[in-house]
Amino acid sequence: MSEQSKKSSWLQDKGQNLLNLNIQSHLVISAVLRLMLIFYAQVHDNRSTVPYTDIDYKVITDGARLVLIGDTPFARHTYRYSPILAYIQIPNVILHPAIGKLIYGLFDLLLGLLIYALVRLEFRTKELSHSHMKYERSMKISSHNPEHRDEETTKIACVSACLWLYNPLTAVISTRGNGDSMTGFFVILNLYLLMRTQHSVFKFWIAFCAGFVHGFVIHLRLYPIVFSLTYYLAISGLSKKPLGLLQKMFPNTQQIYLIIGTLIGLVSFTSTFYFLYGWKYIYEAYLYHLIRKDVRHNFSLQFLLQYLTNENGVGESSPTVRFLIVAPQLLLIVYLSFSFGSSRRTLSFCVFTLAFVIVTYNSVVTSQYFIWYLAVLPVCIRNLKTLSLAKSTSLLFLWLCGQAFWLLPGYLLEFQSWPTFYWIGTQSAIFFVINSYILSQLISHFEP
Repeated sequence: MSEQSKKSSWLQDKGQNLLNLNIQSHLVISAVLRLMLIFYAQVHDNRSTVPYTDIDYKVITDGARLVLIGDTPFARHTYRYSPILAYIQIPNVILHPAIGKLIYGLFDLLLGLLIYALVRLEFRTKELSHSHMKYERSMKISSHNPEHRDEETTKIACVSACLWLYNPLTAVISTRGNGDSMTGFFVILNLYLLMRTQHSVFKFWIAFCAGFVHGFVIHLRLYPIVFSLTYYLAISGLSKKPLGLLQKMFPNTQQIYLIIGTLIGLVSFTSTFYFLYGWKYIYEAYLYHLIRKDVRHNFSLQFLLQYLTNENGVGESSPTVRFLIVAPQLLLIVYLSFSFGSSRRTLSFCVFTLAFVIVTYNSVVTSQYFIWYLAVLPVCIRNLKTLSLAKSTSLLFLWLCGQAFWLLPGYLLEFQSWPTFYWIGTQSAIFFVINSYILSQLISHFEP
């Protein structure tokens, strides 16, 4: 056997051994990797002029310092988040600056565990649905060895969790001090609860809990509000006949509980902090993000337009331009919600596509925004069986190249003060085209 063959065989054995580990072992390994990155961040930040730690982490820590002395976190310039994040990072001020990273890293691990649980639940829900059918296909499925079937389900769920736990991008972003993994955790929790409403005697209260979590996560970050329509449609009810549009929109009992839970979750948290911090909280945490611009550099297709209007002293684009920017995104959101959001079987994929669209079309796009859809993608991987390994690799390569080619002019602008605005704008447009192509490929290869 040649040296190359031995090496290939060794790698295959190691890969198989890794896949054979249980979810608990993967969580321990992932925890150690994140602790190493947090330790590295401390060393890196002390020795390098280019910090590893996210600037937002430092801003939120400053907000936590203000909360401790009884002030508002919004007194800190550029604090534009829910006050909950400042409360979470209070231990940064009292104990150690890295405590917040440990908390976000913990949410990283919990998100991986929840992905594992959700995939297993989706398989169980599928089997329960088949068990109620009386034709031949149902009998074949039920005759399979239950132990073998459970083993296969566990393995697929474990692989799905590993796609999140060992993703270097998600691990780096959380250990840099970004809290988007916490938002992702609650989005996946929503999907888990909505799946549980199908075969549970407590389905109405579970729907209420799903709504409450949804309201809370909207308070935490605005973007999950886009998932509201698909959550509503997914629990429109089971029927042997296809439901019409009006039937889907007319609320059943589960949907009413979902709406009530969402309103209570959103209003209770938002009103509490409004009474504490007033109108400035509403503006900085919510309204600002609706009109936010970044004329320095970001991945957004709108970057160059923002830069040029700012350079020419134009405060806002015309209503026609704003409509042309927003309309395609809104049309895609509605189309995807009705196409994939009308069933629990396609709910996870619908949320993934919606997250992908709002990131791709957003007025400001930075690396941590990719977490919005990367958190949901592992749940959908098993439904992309027709997507070959070669095709998947080529799509990943395209996605990484789109970022890599953007990073060069971004670096030259940020650290060398080169006027690379048009270069960045061109690369942002190329990245937009790449993302649009990737999404179209994933949709065309999706099978419930």
